[in-house]
Amino acid sequence: MSITAALWQDREELVQSFHIATIYGILDTWRRCVSMNTTPQEPDFVAGLVTESTPLIHSALKAVLSPLYISVSVCAVFCHQKPEITFNSHPSRSCELGDILFAYVHTPRNEIPKRNALLFQAKASAQQPYRIRTGESNQLKLYSDWPDFEYKRSSFLNGQKRAVTPKTPHSGAQYLLIDDRRPSDPMSGLLGFPETYPVGCCMPDELLRDHSRLADELFNLLIFRTGRPFEDKNTASKKQDWSQLVWDLLEIGVKKSFNRKNSGRYRTPRSAGDTLEMLDGTVFARASSRMSPSTASDIVGQYEASLIYAGNDDVPPDYRNKENDFREPEGGVSIVLIETSEQESEG
Repeated sequence: MSITAALWQDREELVQSFHIATIYGILDTWRRCVSMNTTPQEPDFVAGLVTESTPLIHSALKAVLSPLYISVSVCAVFCHQKPEITFNSHPSRSCELGDILFAYVHTPRNEIPKRNALLFQAKASAQQPYRIRTGESNQLKLYSDWPDFEYKRSSFLNGQKRAVTPKTPHSGAQYLLIDDRRPSDPMSGLLGFPETYPVGCCMPDELLRDHSRLADELFNLLIFRTGRPFEDKNTASKKQDWSQLVWDLLEIGVKKSFNRKNSGRYRTPRSAGDTLEMLDGTVFARASSRMSPSTASDIVGQYEASLIYAGNDDVPPDYRNKENDFREPEGGVSIVLIETSEQESEG
């Protein structure tokens, strides 16, 4: 059975699990912020989705795919400081690149890997549809027209240029509309009433309209019905377009996760009172097989990638803080990297 057939066979179960994971992440955000007597903002909700939803997503996929000898890995990293870009070297035309990147890589048996990605800019609002404000017009222009841009405040990417084509909207870059009403509000999307949901996906437009729940869009990403495919790292580096943009963001996130894992900082327990600064660099990484996390290996090397996905007691103490550790990235888009592989032997 192909992985696509397996996913379709358990579609209802998977989508429901993804939806529960979404609700759990949003509820945890409210719990953390209420404990600090604050109101959640967009970065708070993103932190909840990245740090709290992803373990449930991994468990759901593993339950469906492991019996078919398809390995599953998930690496999720919350990045608080976002990279900025400028259009055609005009400082006045600048914006964030995005808030969270979902990337999916599947390696079929004896075939080349297939890759797909979905970049989101988050908006926290109960307004349906949501009207883009004047100060948000640059972000809309980026996702609608894709003008050539240059990185700034983006760690080792500063000054590098990218030219994404075609210059039109595509399903690889969307808005994430998060219902920011309190869980006790009768109209909150967390309650599951018809035509409501806690997190919806929207194509770029002056009026953002939800076309699907995040849970449905994640399933569609896995079957390549949404998102935008990207090429392997070597091919992408020669084109400087969408594929390279995806690798840019993955590189920042994976290197940050390695540094945090290697230094032991990932062990800091999360509590309801954690601020976003404290959550910056928080990593969740699990792999059901050494065969699955190939993308991290492409970025930091096979041994270093194994440390990211290793259990807490498996990181060699004498390897921490080596002089050749990667320089801490200053900021990046939060990433959720999902990988599946059919390379594991059934024997």
